[in-house]
Amino acid sequence: MNQDVSQDMSQDMGENPSADTGGPTEQGPQSLATYEFSALCSVSLLCFCNLAIFYGFYNYLQQLDIPAGWRGPLLALEPLTALALRPWLSTVLNLSNSVRAMRVGVGLAVLALLSYPFATSIPAIAVVRVVHGAGYVLLASGLIAAFTHFLPRGQVAQGFGILSLTSLLPSALMPPFVEAVTPHLPGPGYAYAMAAPLMLPALLLLAPLGRKARAMAAALPPEHSQRPTWSELRANLRSPGVLPLLLGQLGMLTGHTIVYFFIKGWSLSLGAGNPGLFFTCANIATIGLRVLGMRLLDRLNPGRATGLALFFLAVLVPCFALAGGPLSLNGMAVLYGLALGLGMPLFNAAMYRVSPAHLRGLNTNLLLVALDAGFILGPMIGGAVLAEGMPLQDLFVLCGGLFLLSGLALLPVARLTPARNALPKG
Repeated sequence: MNQDVSQDMSQDMGENPSADTGGPTEQGPQSLATYEFSALCSVSLLCFCNLAIFYGFYNYLQQLDIPAGWRGPLLALEPLTALALRPWLSTVLNLSNSVRAMRVGVGLAVLALLSYPFATSIPAIAVVRVVHGAGYVLLASGLIAAFTHFLPRGQVAQGFGILSLTSLLPSALMPPFVEAVTPHLPGPGYAYAMAAPLMLPALLLLAPLGRKARAMAAALPPEHSQRPTWSELRANLRSPGVLPLLLGQLGMLTGHTIVYFFIKGWSLSLGAGNPGLFFTCANIATIGLRVLGMRLLDRLNPGRATGLALFFLAVLVPCFALAGGPLSLNGMAVLYGLALGLGMPLFNAAMYRVSPAHLRGLNTNLLLVALDAGFILGPMIGGAVLAEGMPLQDLFVLCGGLFLLSGLALLPVARLTPARNALPKG
């Protein structure tokens, strides 16, 4: 495998032709304009609609009079469940069983969402969070296991950029919507139950996708459906670029998660009438960057561009503490969204380019393992800092340090992912 990766790095596009020969991305889709790509992006959009409404879950636990020491762990329990399951799922999921996993994930997510209004004690909330985490990780891991097979080789960054938009649109729209409708609901937990019907159309989208995935899986080389051995997994983690990308993703997502879950309190302290507008500003900026510069993403050196975005965030986020009011904070949210909008899809593009073809789905799911870990560490760290009586401003300084470390971790990746010299076709 290390020899394959060395060959991988010698190519001007950072990809290993021998690993790709006969692969699905070359013999399969030559364009992003396919039903399979559109369906997977639509399912991802529905999935993130049910996650985006939990930006205020810490405050919700406070309204339920949950002790401060329990709020961070309960907040982290959903991603903790995902973290516990995803490494195993990453090794057993492949194109042939990915759609079945997504269907089970949808069912568990609907069950959890409908249960939130009735879970008001610590044990009940804990059970619901575990079920929700299991549903999310099955859906997301199955989606990624299928997604990497429906990407044209020349449009990898664009494909991941479009997929990432499916998480940004809900994050931009759902928080202010939830803030507006919650006062009219029987209780705050019903805002979470509202997202349950949004998951049902995913089952309709998955029906034809399942048939296509099974047919494509039958035509793949055997190694694409075989479970990697432990020695192969260890060699994979030692491959150039893989571990730095995982560590960089972990640091970035830990910092981002602290911002995501605790910016509401800071925004309210500055007199914001609708704290959800921070996310709207940030995500509109990200969406604008992705839409206007989508085709340019595949021309960049993904390792270098992501590192620069992280260094920028290391300076920007501590400046949140200097905001004089909601207007200045939301202005910085635009810059925050631009930097995240550049870096996040390029993490996936860089991992795709340093990975052998049959391990691309696995390594992309490992990036999601780092995401899960970040969503655990962020609430835990933030909750512990606030429980000790430290001010919110200290959290933003801490986030700056995390972004700086993440940028440093990506420095060796830049030489492995050289920029393209021409626009991708299609």
